[in-house]
Amino acid sequence: MKKIILFLYLLSLHGFAQDIDLIWSEKIPTKSKTDISILGSNGGQFYTTYVDRDDQLVGRIYDNNMSLIKEKNIDFDLQEDTKYSYKGAYFLKNSILHFVYQNNKRQKQTFLYGAFSDFQLNSVGKISVLNEVEDDKVVNFGLRSISPDSTKILTYHEIKNKKKEPNVLVYRVYDSSLKSVINEGAASLPIKSKNYSTEEIRVDNLGNVFIMAEVVKEKREKVKGYADNFYKLIVFTKDKKVKEFDFDFPNNIIDYIDIIPGENNTFFCTGFLKALKAKKSTALVTDEMFFTTIDCETMKTSEMKIIKVPGLYPDKIKKAKDRIPYKIREIYKKSNGGYSIIAEQYKLVVSYNAKTGQTYYYYYYCDIAVIQTTSKNEVTSVTRMPKYQLNAENPSLISTFKNDKTYIIFEDITSNLNAGGKKKTKRSTASLFSSGGKNSLFLLEVSEDGKMDKNIIYEYKDSKIKPNVQGSREVKPGQILLNARDQIGLFTIRS
Repeated sequence: MKKIILFLYLLSLHGFAQDIDLIWSEKIPTKSKTDISILGSNGGQFYTTYVDRDDQLVGRIYDNNMSLIKEKNIDFDLQEDTKYSYKGAYFLKNSILHFVYQNNKRQKQTFLYGAFSDFQLNSVGKISVLNEVEDDKVVNFGLRSISPDSTKILTYHEIKNKKKEPNVLVYRVYDSSLKSVINEGAASLPIKSKNYSTEEIRVDNLGNVFIMAEVVKEKREKVKGYADNFYKLIVFTKDKKVKEFDFDFPNNIIDYIDIIPGENNTFFCTGFLKALKAKKSTALVTDEMFFTTIDCETMKTSEMKIIKVPGLYPDKIKKAKDRIPYKIREIYKKSNGGYSIIAEQYKLVVSYNAKTGQTYYYYYYCDIAVIQTTSKNEVTSVTRMPKYQLNAENPSLISTFKNDKTYIIFEDITSNLNAGGKKKTKRSTASLFSSGGKNSLFLLEVSEDGKMDKNIIYEYKDSKIKPNVQGSREVKPGQILLNARDQIGLFTIRS
């Protein structure tokens, strides 16, 4: 109880006592360096899994006061001597679907299983084989996707062919009970194996399969004024038709593209562009947003729109940290039919260790932008919140949307509370000579008209609990389960 009182006191210090609650559970005895996984919520209860110190998978149920209701080992009806890896779960409307991965090296077989438990963490039915392969040329085995309405489950992998031949995509779409197959096939992708990489695969509410691929153009395909690569969206419909949509823009390079679920069986295809020919100082600037929507029933697209988005960058771009590109994090629909779009600056740093022969990929994140649009996708305001998480231990953000207001939680240096304008944004760091106590958990609130209010939820110098933002999850509008690796907290917007 002391922890709860402490945190409510901290919240009241920063003017939040009437607007938000943050309640933490007790610590969970996880295995060393193993984090909690948040599953979801049902009927006002919250579900997590973790691996205990005996290597057992354990499920937990909490009430809305973060008191533990039930804890139970989650077992699968596999042979006792079978070694397997737990690959997470999907939280469905009537049950929890768990995924198990098994690799039999002797027989050169690999399996992906699915198993159900109910909302009391009891196993239901028998474990099912969702996918299996025997070919060592298979890539992306065990990957999966779930439809926006949680009624369709997609499993897939690719069979690699020779460079001059296309890969074969092997896919299967189940209903949420795993009893019926809605769509399946082994289809050649309309791209040569050497020319592309799969960026995203999704399934819609109807069972259609969407593949977004980055394609490198062959010499004969290159056209002056266009980039040397483009993106192709391939759809394998449940009635066995194949649809292709190309994304290629004159005088621009697609820096980022994504398929994001919309309402009424639609997907957004959206992203940011950067200039094909630009000065060194602005080569990474992405201040043009493109988007179109795809009707999943008719497979027709709306008119492609490209919009210059003002305010994403400082007026004068002088330093490298101000030039990095943006990625869209969330799209929320407002009551007036418009959208609140959250974007965040990101940069990939690649390093190579010659001694070990390993390549390391590290993302860091900077400014947040919230873009407000009308129902006709016209930009009405852009709210930019400076931050600089170059070496942050806990990067990026988690967000929620309630009553046409956008709420964003992130970690930053405490002294950045008033950063922006003439005050310099300080670098968030977890380096050798820094102290995590200099950081805080922030809440950014952006109203429909773009007005911003930034506050500190609590300072880390007052608590050792540091949420893993990227491991946290929005469970419903205005409510987020924060993941602190061996502890969870329920953050609620009450206003």
